[in-house]
Order: sequence, then C-alpha cells, then structure tokens
Amino acid sequence: MKNKTTLLIVMVMALSLLGADVIYVVNSQSRTLSRIDTSSDQVQNTFSILGNVPNRVVLGEDYLYAVNSGDNRIQKIDKSSGNTVANYLVAVNSNPWDAILHEGYLYITGLFTGLVYKMDAASGELIASVQVGVAPEALCVADDKLYVSNAGNYAENYAGSSVSVIDLPSFSVLNTLEVGLNPQYLRLHEGYLHVSCTGNWQNVGGEIDIYDTQDDRKIHTIELGGTPGNIWIDANDIAWVADSGGNQMYRYDALDFEILNGGGNSLPFGASELTGSAAMIAILTPEWGSNARVSLLNYELSLIKEYTVGMMPTDLKLEATPIAVEDDLIAAARILVYPNPLSAGEELRLKSEGKLRGTVQIFNLKGQLLQEKYLDGAELSLDTSKLSSACYFYRISTDQGTQSGKFVILK
Repeated sequence: MKNKTTLLIVMVMALSLLGADVIYVVNSQSRTLSRIDTSSDQVQNTFSILGNVPNRVVLGEDYLYAVNSGDNRIQKIDKSSGNTVANYLVAVNSNPWDAILHEGYLYITGLFTGLVYKMDAASGELIASVQVGVAPEALCVADDKLYVSNAGNYAENYAGSSVSVIDLPSFSVLNTLEVGLNPQYLRLHEGYLHVSCTGNWQNVGGEIDIYDTQDDRKIHTIELGGTPGNIWIDANDIAWVADSGGNQMYRYDALDFEILNGGGNSLPFGASELTGSAAMIAILTPEWGSNARVSLLNYELSLIKEYTVGMMPTDLKLEATPIAVEDDLIAAARILVYPNPLSAGEELRLKSEGKLRGTVQIFNLKGQLLQEKYLDGAELSLDTSKLSSACYFYRISTDQGTQSGKFVILK
C-alpha cells in the first residue's frame, strides 16, 4: 500500500511539472541577456549584464554560460537570478566564438587562435586545447566525436573552409571534412550532421552539407542559395534555417533533403536566428540601429505574438522549464488515447471527434520531456519503440484546452 501511495504522489507531482518555453537572447550591442517567459509573457531585457562583445549563450542545468568574445572569457550566470557567478579566462586574444556543454566540460572555439579549448565547467580550469582549422566557430557532439566548423580565411574568399572531427577521449583531431564556403552552424539529427555554409556573401550562394556521423561521409548537398544561418529541426523532421543577413528563412525535409519552401528558395519571413518547440517557432529579427524583435510563429507561419529585446542580438536559445499548471480538460473534442496498456514497440494512438491543432508531449515519472509531436488532424500515432517498460504521462495541448493522462508500456 505504501508503494502504491508513493507512486501516486510521484505521478501527481510529475503531472504538475509540465513545461513552459523560456527564451534567452544575447543582445551584443546592449551587452545584456534577455529572458522571455512565454507562458506569462514576462520579458526581462536586463536579466543579466554581459561582458564585452557577447556572442553566444550555453544553457546548463543550473547555470548559463555567456561567451564574451571581447573579454576572452566565459561568464557563468546563475540561471534563477541572472547574477554573475564567475568569469573564466579562455586565452588572451583567443576571441572565443561559441561553446558547447558536454559531460561537465565546456568546449570553446577560439576564432583568432584556431584552437578548440576544453574547460572544466565547474571550476573554469582550462584542461587542454587542440589545433583545428581557420576561424573555428560552431560545435556539435555526436557520441565520442566533437565536430567543429572552420569558417576559413574571409580575406581569401574563405579559403580553408572545413569541419574538424575531434576524438573526445584523446582530444585529438581524427578527420577534416571538405564543405562549402564559410560553414558557420552545425546541427545533429538522426545520425546525420547538417552543416550550414553561408557562402561568400557575393557570388557564391549558401548550401547545406549532410554527413553520416558513422563514417563522416558526405551523403548530400542542398543548394539553398542566399546566406543560410543556424538550423533547427522540429519533431516532424522538418529543418528550419535562418538567414545570416536576417532577411529570409528556409525549410527542407531533414530525412529526404527536399526543399520545402512552396516553390521558392526562401520563406516570406526574415530571421537572423531561429529555434522552436513542438508548439511554435521562435525567430529573431534584427532592427539595425534599434531594438530587435522575437516573433513566435505557428507551423503555418502565422504570427502568435511578438516581444522586443535589445540591440544587435547574436543568439537565440529556447528551453522548456517546469511550471505548475492546472489540468484544463478538452471538453469540445475529447481525445481517445489507446491502447493502454500497450506492448513494447506498439504505437500509442490518439483519436478525436474533430480536427485539432496543437502539440502532444510524453513525460517520464520525473517529469522529464521525452517526446514532442505536432498534432494537426483527428488522428495521430506516436512511436514508443525507444521507451522502456514503465509508466509514462502524456499531455495534449490545443487551442481548446489541455488533456493529460498516463499510459503504461508492458514487456
């Protein structure tokens, strides 16, 4: 009886810890970090005061890490208060550009030194460095490999553009991949590395190069043209691509690599950075010389809402944060979730009386988000093959309300 009571308490707590989206924006000219709570629409444009020439922000469990290029430092920020905890020196004249947090270490690119640095995220101790290519920028981890985009020498038409592959256990370069001109962003999806190459801003347009991370073999090139920027891939395997100039957006299928822009090479929106969740797409639109805008769009690209942030923003990150919510059941179109229980590997099915648009989320008993999918219609199937035998929760959110419940996977 005690075990059943404990399980019930855990289930109730998990159901009350469903997420809301929080957005962070690095305002380089304002030297501030904006924090946007999309559930309450609270905007804190001075959530944290950043250092000199801030460029990127890394999201950790308890801390944020701002990459301040002008200070050659990583600024450690308390996530709850926005207060600076410490400033970690990377290296003099290194001009750190980007960073990634992996298993307690920060891996940082030095744009001016051509090095990737390994730093203890807790203490700021510099552990090691390794030489990569010319002007390293973005990073991405796949298993035991760290991928680094080297933009190349801009004064020589981005000569030396490449992607370095670092073996993490030995922290040495395994391979160097040939890519298009000026690779600035990386994204990992379903075992494939997507490299966004911006081009030379003049007579060479941008492209997306796709590599199999098993053998680092190039399998496809998508000729987007223009100046593609960062990539975000949604739960339906659609890749959304920003424009480094902030004037366009692009979209392609991340599995068959087909451009999906409705007959053109770009979408009728401008975004210098973008990200998203199962419920929306967040785009950053710079207003040169004045404060910028963050716009939330649904998947059909209609506007949900807008926020004003600081000047010359350079990074946009989104995080699902636990909040307490009340369970507002869908009355107009109750959704049937079946079978329950279901066998291992069996699909979880959703069926409603009428067409609905919204999101479906699956959580474990700890309230951790495991899966998100966009709902557009009266039926939907969810793949549970990667879930072990246990009890899980689902949450269905539409414009008509919210429906939550639990389901069990049996062996």
